[in-house]
Order: sequence, then C-alpha cells, then structure tokens
Amino acid sequence: MSINTRSRSTRHVRLPGGRQLLTFTSLSSAGLGEAVLPTLSLIALVRMTGTQISGQVIFAQSVAGLWFLVSNPGLEDATQRFVPLEQRRSGRGTALFLLLLRWSTGIGLAATALALVAVLAARLLGLVPDGLALMLALAVVGRGAIVPYATAGAGLALANRLRTFGMLRVLAALLSFGLSLVGLSAGGPLLYLAGQAAGALAMAAVICLTATRATVSALGPVTERARLPAGLIPFTFKTSVGTTVAGISDTGILTIAGLLGGPSLVTVLKIAMAPGRFYANLTIPVTTMLLPRITQAVATGTGSAFIERIVRRTSLLLSVSGVVTAVVTFPLIGTVIAMAYGTEYADAGAVAMLLLCTACVKGIACWSNILALGVGKPGWRLSYLTAEATLLVAALLVAHWSASGTVATALHFASGTLALAALGSGFWLVMLGRVTVTAPRSEAPTPAERAALPLQRV
Repeated sequence: MSINTRSRSTRHVRLPGGRQLLTFTSLSSAGLGEAVLPTLSLIALVRMTGTQISGQVIFAQSVAGLWFLVSNPGLEDATQRFVPLEQRRSGRGTALFLLLLRWSTGIGLAATALALVAVLAARLLGLVPDGLALMLALAVVGRGAIVPYATAGAGLALANRLRTFGMLRVLAALLSFGLSLVGLSAGGPLLYLAGQAAGALAMAAVICLTATRATVSALGPVTERARLPAGLIPFTFKTSVGTTVAGISDTGILTIAGLLGGPSLVTVLKIAMAPGRFYANLTIPVTTMLLPRITQAVATGTGSAFIERIVRRTSLLLSVSGVVTAVVTFPLIGTVIAMAYGTEYADAGAVAMLLLCTACVKGIACWSNILALGVGKPGWRLSYLTAEATLLVAALLVAHWSASGTVATALHFASGTLALAALGSGFWLVMLGRVTVTAPRSEAPTPAERAALPLQRV
C-alpha cells in the first residue's frame, strides 16, 4: 500500500472534531428530551386520569399528528436544498429562506384553522361529544404550533447554528413538559393539552425569531425580493409525499399487525421495537449535521468526490457504533424486557434483538434520504420509501401466513425486516458511487454572497 493510499484511508476513518461532537451532543440531547419528557408526562396523565380519559387524550393527539403529517408539505427540505443555491446564484438566499419560513407558518395556520372548523362541524353534527371535541381542538393547536420548527431549524443549519437549535429544542421540551404537568394538576386533561399548546406556541416564536436573526447574520440582509427557484415546487411535492409514506408506513405496520394478529401481536412488536427506535433516534443528529454540508457542497460546486468521502466516513463510524451497541445490548435485552413488562414478555427479547440489529444495519446508510434530497433527487427517496413500505407489509403478511403463534410471527417478521435492511443499505452504498453533482451555473457574485458562505463545518 502506498503512502498516498494510506493517507486517504486515514482521512476516511478520521473521528469527528470537538465542534462536531458538541453539535451532536446538543442534537442528541434534544432528541432524548423530546422522547423521554412526553413519556413521563403521559405516565402522569395515565396515573391521574385513568385508562379511559388518557386514551381519549392519546387519540386526540394521534388524530392531530396524522392530520399535520398529511397536510404539511415539509418546506425544511426545500430550504436546505434551494437556499444555498439561490445564495450562490443571486445573493437572495436570505429572502428565499424568509419566504419559505412565512409559507411554513402560513400553512400551519391554515391547516390548524381547517382542522378546527372540522372539529366544530363534527361537534355540531353530534359526531363527537363536547369533551372530546375540546381535546381535539387543543391537540390541533399544539401540533399546529410546531409546524414552522423544522423550517426554522433548516435556517439555523444553514447559518451553522445547529447547536443552538438543539438547545432550543431541549428548552421547548422542558417548557411543554412543565406546563402540561401544571395544567394536569390544576385542571385535568384539558389543561394538560392547553399547557402543551401554550409551550409550543411560545417556543415557535422564539425559534423562528432566532432562525431569522441567525440567517440574516450569516447570509446577509434582504436586498431584493425572493425569486422562486425553478424546480422547488416539484421537489417539495416529492419530498412531502415521501415523508408521508415514511410516517404512515412506520405507524401502519402496527395497525396491520393488529388486524392480522390481534392485540397480542401489536403488544409484542411495540415492546420489541423500542430498543431499535432508541438507536435510530441517535442517528438522526448525524443526518441533521450531514445534510447542510451536502447542500453546501452542491451549491459551491465542490463535486461528487467530497460528498462521497464524507458519506462513506459517516457509514464507517456508524458501522462501528452499531457493532458496539449490538455487543453491549444483546445480552441484556431479554432481562430488561422481562423486568420492565413482566416475565410473560421475556420471549419478546429475541424479537427485540433482531429489530435492534435491523436498526443498526439501517444506520449504516441513514444518510440515504438526505443524500437524495441534498443532490436534488427526491424521486429516488420517494421510490425507495414506497418500495420499502410495500416490502415491509409483504414481510408481515408472509410472517403471519408462515408462522403459528404470536412470538413466532414476530420473529419471522423481524427476520424479514433485517434482510430488507441489509438489502437497502447495500443498495444505497452501491448508489453512492453513482451520485454525480453538477455545479450550478456561475453568476457574478454579489457582495452579500461573498460575505455569506456559512457551512464550512457543522
């Protein structure tokens, strides 16, 4: 092996720097807070109100979440993709970001208003009782308030302020948690939902204002009206449909499992999925940090080699992380599940091992979605997510037909998902070598553009 080859290999395995680790820690803390604190508040809700009332609250939140999953176009992906390009071409990146942030806020308000009208109509027609209607209305307001979060976060990423975004998300989770508990203690489930909505509204204003100031500081002030880039609307449509497919397929599996195997299969899969979901959440900050680097490389015409290098290095690091996680966790999963849920669920440990291994394998190519978006190929992402959802449903059907018993069905399904994860990661690693990035046509840079190339390292 030549010296040059060894030096290239060393660059591939270089560990992240201190700045990147701090950003990762901030984003990981945000994800952990957003996962743990709502669970703690839900435990308090169940204990104080009982199964029936807490079930209505969960149902109201689920309906609101599904509505905004379908109605929100996800402008954060378009922000990450097109703002750097527009900044490079014309110096209007700030104007485009502010336009997309206003659109995101307006869409959230319109979707909230439409949902509230639907709830009111259902109440007047006698389809839902007063209590449930109020719960639905409060859940809609709380969920609608966070619609601009993602677009504002994309602006903070473009301004190299992801660490700030992570801290703001932690603060938002703490505020919502505190206000929901205060509301629950003071007035029951309605004030519980009202507290969550108040916290979401307050933090939406803070996050949007912070993102606006950071983007103006990084990209320069607005000097001209925003120009809608060609291709933004088709790009947004494909990314929105892809996100909806991913979200529905994620929750839809449990729904289909309930239809096929009843509550017992749903319970076993729900318990067994928890360790894999936790590991998958740890990879989200990695993709959050990687996407702005890819979009910046595309905007500056850095080329395919740079993108392929940072992506392969990410896969190598996550491969090591997955192996370590599997080795440490596998001997403990069965014992922990039996202690937490009861000895009758001890057999779910084997299913959880397979699903955790699935998450580790998928983590190797966790960049697949953001790579497709970053290089302007949303159709790749949409096609892949649709195929993946179809194959997951097929794996569940085959498991139901080929196995007898709840645990055996869950094991067969988990084995199928592991095989699909291996095929999927292998597919994206092969596709990575075929990614080509064409530098945008160069135009005379404006003074605002020269002063605003923020994303050298995230």
